[in-house]
Amino acid sequence: MPKASSLISLLCVLVLATSHAKANIVENNYAISIYDMGKLISHEHYLLNILENFTDLLQNKVDTIENYLEMMNYEEDEKPPNNAAEYFRLIRRLHLDYLNWVWYLEQQPWEVLVAHIIAIAPHMPSAKDIQEATRAIHLIQIVYSLPTDKMVEGILMDVQYNASLNPMECYTIANELFKDREYAAAMEWLSSGVDMYNAETDKEELYTQLGVPLSNFYELFVKIQDAQGGRGYAMTELKTAMKTWPEQVSFRRAHSRLKMNIRIDKEPNTEKARPEFVYAHCCTHECRPTSKLFCLYNSTTSSFLRLAPLKMELLSLDPYVVLYHDVVSEEDVERIKILAQEDLTRATTVHEDQVLREDPYRTTKAKWLNDTDEVTQRVSRLIQDMTNFDLSGSDMFQVMNYGIGGYYGNHYDFLRNAKSPKNFVDRIATTMFYLSDVPLGGATVFPVLKLSVFPKKGSALMWYNLHHSGEGDKRTFHSACPTIVGSRWVMTRWIREIQQLFRRPCLTQI
Repeated sequence: MPKASSLISLLCVLVLATSHAKANIVENNYAISIYDMGKLISHEHYLLNILENFTDLLQNKVDTIENYLEMMNYEEDEKPPNNAAEYFRLIRRLHLDYLNWVWYLEQQPWEVLVAHIIAIAPHMPSAKDIQEATRAIHLIQIVYSLPTDKMVEGILMDVQYNASLNPMECYTIANELFKDREYAAAMEWLSSGVDMYNAETDKEELYTQLGVPLSNFYELFVKIQDAQGGRGYAMTELKTAMKTWPEQVSFRRAHSRLKMNIRIDKEPNTEKARPEFVYAHCCTHECRPTSKLFCLYNSTTSSFLRLAPLKMELLSLDPYVVLYHDVVSEEDVERIKILAQEDLTRATTVHEDQVLREDPYRTTKAKWLNDTDEVTQRVSRLIQDMTNFDLSGSDMFQVMNYGIGGYYGNHYDFLRNAKSPKNFVDRIATTMFYLSDVPLGGATVFPVLKLSVFPKKGSALMWYNLHHSGEGDKRTFHSACPTIVGSRWVMTRWIREIQQLFRRPCLTQI
């Protein structure tokens, strides 16, 4: 048990240390990039090594004290000395030894270790990461209809993973969902956490030292019931909790607030409107709009394809959507990732005012790549062969790595709207290259077309965004389904319309 108690001692110091360092913590946006989360693994090992070093140092102290107790033949029964030598030993010990013990016990071997913890604090996840990670978990639940109790056990889409959650993690999810006004879901997570907490009474002291005592669960329960309008039930449970933890000041505040809400008959809070995921079925199962389409070897789009045709799968003729199989080699895929992964930054989206802003419905980091590298030049030539379009004046490549529950909400790739100038150059087509396999989730879905494509490394998806008239085709409304397992890497290039005048003419009527 010495190591367990010493661990708890350092965890208390860790809480204090990180609280002092909060002002220096920056938003690293770990939750929106699985690649960047790899950095957290080394950070955690660094901290665990500090804990291990601390237990070793403290164990040395324990061993020294135990050696002294053994030397003294310490027993709980008090036996008075009966000779002059024993009297002398007693006086010497109380005059000299115990002053040295005071000095020895006052030495804190964790001071240097705490300094190391404080130094790394700015690289730790922020509160925003907690919020985004929780929303990702909730989004996965909604889209894939995953029961809370199964997720707690680490069962995802009927597959058991080594990903079970503990009571503290359930409480954190419940608390964040409560802040987001997802009260029903918050109650499910809270109930699962309480059940596990009560089944692990031997860990109660550890959970308490880590800032999640059992009283927190009851306090959050009262808040959720209050928000949902179940105030009578909340008051009953709160009074019981106040008897169990009479020293809890927050309970008294909650009691006053609850009494006020009952007296004024405050209206219950409404839950956040849940987005309609009309594509949920196609996120789970690969959807095809018709069985009449087929696969073929494309040898006609460019002259080069007569020598090296591409494997092409027709997914939709109107709008035109095709999937190319095995078009990017493993070596090129890895090279592209290497070019992108060192400078990934949070992706932004173009809003109606043509301004780029952070989008909560796009959990991904990205990097723009130009055609200066041999691999991007090779892929550009491939796109021209695939599409017969001229890439002059088109956007650069954008490589994206998605985060926890990696997701991109429904959107269009064309940019023109009522406020756009008449000479605005829009995106006539999109080419998207899949740079990784995704074991669970991560499909590209076109809800209007009832079409979905699951990522396969080396394949490429291409579609037209505009009608022949140049107007945006709203049937190309699409989304990236949440990623459950794996890391979703894609590379996109949007092709501008101005150079395609004679390759796909704009027609006012078709």
